Amino acid sequence: MQHPKPPTQRSVKSILCRPTLIGLIGLMGLGLGACASGDEVAPGPCPEILIVADAANLTRFKPGSGHDIIDVLHEEEITGFAQACEYDVDDSGAGDLIVYVAPTIVSTRGPANQTDNADFEYFVAITDADKKILDKTRYPKVLPYVNGIPRVMWQKPVPHTYVLPLKAGQTGASYLVYLGLQLSREELDYQRKNR
Repeated sequence: MQHPKPPTQRSVKSILCRPTLIGLIGLMGLGLGACASGDEVAPGPCPEILIVADAANLTRFKPGSGHDIIDVLHEEEITGFAQACEYDVDDSGAGDLIVYVAPTIVSTRGPANQTDNADFEYFVAITDADKKILDKTRYPKVLPYVNGIPRVMWQKPVPHTYVLPLKAGQTGASYLVYLGLQLSREELDYQRKNR
């Protein structure tokens, strides 16, 4: 994936799945004026974003063999996301698709947590339409439980940005974006058994 470059001709498409990302709205709002002119062709769709069922939740236990509620350090759940995309293409439709993704994660402190924070990773993976993985990036996150509040909702304030190449005739439908929590094998087995 590469960083966005200033476009020469731009067609912009913005879709927000969650209205909580004010910065993303402002960012995309700058380019929406281009869509209002009569000369612009309607842009294609944004890639579909999917939360991986097996990786939507994480229950992290304290080290040891206990897997009771009293052994839980913290639990996370990806509850949604904000997304937008922007087409930077030439007259043939070839160019770049810039995708913005900001996950929303809820973290709950468990009885075994003595550190006042939750330490975990989430990932964003991009595939082609045949589900071949083109990129997967893991993002570490530490969420504090401030003032003894046992539940925290967090949304990435500045969205992750991905630049995807488009050939003539391709659109955002040529890609899929997957969100998930990074689990160990033991954590994955636990989620599958307790879903």
